[in-house]
Amino acid sequence: MAEPSEGGKHVKLTIGICAFNEERNIRQLLSDVLSQTDLPKDFQVIVVASGCTDNTPAIIREVAKEHDRVQLIEETKRSGKTGAINHILAKCESEVLALVDADIRLPRDCINEILRGFSDEEICVVGAAPVVANPEDGPVAESASIIWRVMSRALRELSMRGELSYVMGEMYCFRTRLVGKIPNEIVNDDAYVATRARSKGLKVILAPRANFVTRVPSSIPDYVALRRRVTFGHAQIKAQMGKFATSMEGMALEHTSTLMRAMIREAASRPSSIIRALLLLELEVVCISLALLDLMVGRKHVIY
Repeated sequence: MAEPSEGGKHVKLTIGICAFNEERNIRQLLSDVLSQTDLPKDFQVIVVASGCTDNTPAIIREVAKEHDRVQLIEETKRSGKTGAINHILAKCESEVLALVDADIRLPRDCINEILRGFSDEEICVVGAAPVVANPEDGPVAESASIIWRVMSRALRELSMRGELSYVMGEMYCFRTRLVGKIPNEIVNDDAYVATRARSKGLKVILAPRANFVTRVPSSIPDYVALRRRVTFGHAQIKAQMGKFATSMEGMALEHTSTLMRAMIREAASRPSSIIRALLLLELEVVCISLALLDLMVGRKHVIY
């Protein structure tokens, strides 16, 4: 396997996108992907449109007509994100796979910065940090933005210490030799891939200058639905792999001091964050309770 050069220009790269009813964003995201700086000349883009009932597949076809490196896989029925990723893995022939959610935006240098992270063969998973696009969309979005910033601070510290076992699933890359197929029941592909890498003695890092732009929930029902599913997924990883990923839940239990330092830094830079974050504490208790109940009764969150 060839070593990635500076900027990742010589590494073979596939970019996989999982989409469900994303007609409002998919064209812009594909433009972001195709406009990335300093990517390998032969990179490919595989988009899985799963059970879409809007114009998402039609938009992807339009883009594919103009850019032959874009390939569409259309599922008539939704199989969940893990199923979509497995379609991509089955088609992927490259050394590195970048997975991108269809509802985000990418700065022009995001993927290049991530590829720079593959500086040696022991680095197997490289993630990016979120920039929240809608913190002004009411108190829930404002409070969720604080959680995302705290999470990013903590992940960066764990990455620098070599203790990271989690990357955010909206945008991350991994060496394809690590995973041939993700078990169909897995909810949090990001935690599964990163935890698997660490279990094999490989490194997981956060690229220092790589960011993606995302939107956080702006209503209580949306926030609870998201956090319930994610918390369920992390508990599932713990049950199957014997250890929490270094997600918010894992850090709270196993890296408490790291999480506390991130919270203190956030409060120091934005004193009002303390009061705003309190809004979500009770919601987090509700989300954790619901996720644990889901585990007990055997509920599945693969399709969401």
